[in-house]
Amino acid sequence: MKRFFTIAILLLPALVACTDDSSEGSEGATSVVLTAEKVDLQVGESKTIGATVLPASLGMGVVWSVLDGTYAEVKDGTITGKAEGVTYVVATSEDGNQKAACMVSVNPAAKYTVSITNDRGVVLTGLYGYPGMKMELSAVTSDGEEHSFTWSLDEGAAGTVTSDGVLTFGTAASTDPAYVYDSQAYLTVVSEEGFGCQLPFRSSLKGGVKVGEVFYPSASVVTVEANQTYPMSVLYEGELIPEAVPTTAVSFELSNPSAFSIQDVAGSFMLVTGEETGVSSTVTLSLAGSSEKVDIAQLKIDKVYPIIAQFTDATSSTLSFLWTEGGTEIEDAQKPYTIYLYKDEECTQLEVSFSIPAGDECWSNRHPKFIFSGLAPDTPYWFKVVDTTPLEPGEEAIESGVIPARTEAFTHVMVSDNAASEGDIILAEDFGQLCWGADAVSLAAGYDVATASVAYNGNTGKSFMSRDAARFRGHISTEPFGDRVLTANSTAKKEAGLRIAKWAQGYYARIYVGPGYLFLGTPSYGTHIITPELINIPEGKSAKLKVTLHAAGYASGAKAVLAVQHMKISNEISSGTQTNKGKDEQGRDAPMLNLTDNSQTITYSGGLTKLTEFEIVLDGVVKGDRLAFGPTVEIPAKSNNNMMLISDMTIQILELQ
Repeated sequence: MKRFFTIAILLLPALVACTDDSSEGSEGATSVVLTAEKVDLQVGESKTIGATVLPASLGMGVVWSVLDGTYAEVKDGTITGKAEGVTYVVATSEDGNQKAACMVSVNPAAKYTVSITNDRGVVLTGLYGYPGMKMELSAVTSDGEEHSFTWSLDEGAAGTVTSDGVLTFGTAASTDPAYVYDSQAYLTVVSEEGFGCQLPFRSSLKGGVKVGEVFYPSASVVTVEANQTYPMSVLYEGELIPEAVPTTAVSFELSNPSAFSIQDVAGSFMLVTGEETGVSSTVTLSLAGSSEKVDIAQLKIDKVYPIIAQFTDATSSTLSFLWTEGGTEIEDAQKPYTIYLYKDEECTQLEVSFSIPAGDECWSNRHPKFIFSGLAPDTPYWFKVVDTTPLEPGEEAIESGVIPARTEAFTHVMVSDNAASEGDIILAEDFGQLCWGADAVSLAAGYDVATASVAYNGNTGKSFMSRDAARFRGHISTEPFGDRVLTANSTAKKEAGLRIAKWAQGYYARIYVGPGYLFLGTPSYGTHIITPELINIPEGKSAKLKVTLHAAGYASGAKAVLAVQHMKISNEISSGTQTNKGKDEQGRDAPMLNLTDNSQTITYSGGLTKLTEFEIVLDGVVKGDRLAFGPTVEIPAKSNNNMMLISDMTIQILELQ
């Protein structure tokens, strides 16, 4: 080790001098940009970094070398650890004018693996709990020996963990009172020798209440009858299904306690209503040990409609609703419905409506669920559903009340020729606007805009362009890729179609349009969504980017990658072509995607029904680069983990060098 540091100290000034050389008056390289400044390896492990010679117009490569071959070797950017120690890998432009160095730290090869178990000895793949919940954890190793461990969480607002593995969910102080209701992190445990593991961690309440058998998201209006008693609970995100928070962990306050009461009966909350109708009360929730209070529901004693409808979720362009007539899922799915979305509470301005025949297979024998898409961001809407079963003379219509909802805010940004500055958002796309109002009705299904099932208008025959969408092919959970047809009286949005046509796709053409997202991959094939060329990064500059996206994977622990692509591939996503079958700038057959040189991996903490926000930082991005998002390899093995959703992506410049 001492020998190495002597060499490094002597040679670093030379590296800096070479890197700073401006080469005035020459037409050679001006700089070399690496995709990583530091790489950590184990002995025998390999990692690949990339190098870009600027200006990119030179098309110049680099020569790789290593300062001390005792510790590592490098070939074509792939670094392999040889012995414990630290060295530098150097990339030199082919003309010899410029150099850049990456520190390489080589650690001993792993002697054993580490797993996390609960107090029953079960190996865990994820951690779920409600704020204040405690969990006793243990770290176990494959060698069966005794070790000491260090526990940590990467997000303090999500919870705390003691030195001996006692985990408490959501107890750290925060200036935002809402933090405690839904926070995410990763729990890490590391042994004294540096070996460990990491698990996704979630502390949550669902942000609403369950009254009877219906869950009402935060701030929903809960209409109940007079002189009735209803079971009531607050839910948290469980490992498989939402679970009820114990009565000892939460408490309620009512603004109108004379008309309603909430009682703890044998460890369960019961809502009791009074005799008067037309009255309401705000329900405020607080957690044990917390002074923060949040309004989570508005109770109302009124006419109870035969159909109980509820707003469930929103993105910037979608709204999701569930409803029931009080029967089983199968019974509800056998009814014919017409559903309406209005622009006003009086229901005089119709946004869109759909009619679904009785027993339509699109429900997949689940409670009817509908996701309206292609909506305006940050806009209020009102929902209503009617059972269209023919009525006998004198019978009242079977319908729901009018349910309010609002889309989230989002500003679209398209790439342009105008050079961007630090802090600028250079691309922002909400894929939910691509659905044209034909919508998912099963658990996590989407609608594939399939050529065989779409009636095109006269403007163009290409996918994702202007069209009137008359029929859409859907995917249901029991047959993930079976064909189902749903009639929709909606019109395509040409603007959204023209935006997405500038994107590209991975090796397999397996991108499906869903309500509020793109569905990437199938159990047999994975694919990637690839951004347009980022031409608004200034010429000659290297950018550090923050990429914010909302995505979901097939199951907890599934992974995805976001990777920089230097090749200028420009096939339209609508063309059905595959990215690696396109041509590069010199007209050569384009290679497959590079998912290792400059990439970041994310790990999903839930299934396809739960979108999670990820923030990813990528360095060394230059003008014209693209970003690819999808599975960690381009041709993955057949697996359900190939499947994932992406709802939106926003790219911002953090730094320019």
